[in-house]
Amino acid sequence: MATFSVEVEEYDVESLRDCAGGPEWELRLERAAVLVHDMQPYYLNVLHHSVRSRVAAEASKVVTRARAVGVPILASGPRAASVIEQRGLLGPMWGLGPSAEDTAVSEPDFVPISKRSYSAFYATDLEVELRRRGRDQLIIVGVFASAGILATTFDAFARDVQCFVGIESIADYTAHQHRTALNLITSLTGTVTSSGNLLHDRHGGPLD
Repeated sequence: MATFSVEVEEYDVESLRDCAGGPEWELRLERAAVLVHDMQPYYLNVLHHSVRSRVAAEASKVVTRARAVGVPILASGPRAASVIEQRGLLGPMWGLGPSAEDTAVSEPDFVPISKRSYSAFYATDLEVELRRRGRDQLIIVGVFASAGILATTFDAFARDVQCFVGIESIADYTAHQHRTALNLITSLTGTVTSSGNLLHDRHGGPLD
């Protein structure tokens, strides 16, 4: 059970398709990795049930395509804390956070990334894991668009890692927050597209 509460709403992701844009980077299999960002039930269960179902389904589709074409998959989650002080500034704002059991990565092919703050790069091994695999493109799926995902794209940009975000395969508490994050990403840090385009060519098949 989450130790924080926020105002959430049901929203139709179709209304966000006009947010597509950003740098015209070419996504290549040999350069790409997927980051499943904070997709623990602890976070997902905060969302409206229709938003939760949609982002889980769309993120799963991207992961399935990544597996099919051999793109590595990494999964972030917060480091478990036993006392609130271990959470730093996140503690007073968001509470104790999920337990170690809640953040355990159950998929054997996912590389776990333990976070200390919003960004999946801050004080983690994410950059090392990407460089080790020769990857400098990062597809991000998960939650929350205007917090950890947005922060991760800024840190990726500073490390010369190109980020790609699918409109349908990320989510936030509200449509406004989701839209705000997408607009900032396209303006400053990465490419936003329909998640159906990720790891597919324009004809709908896997990228070569």
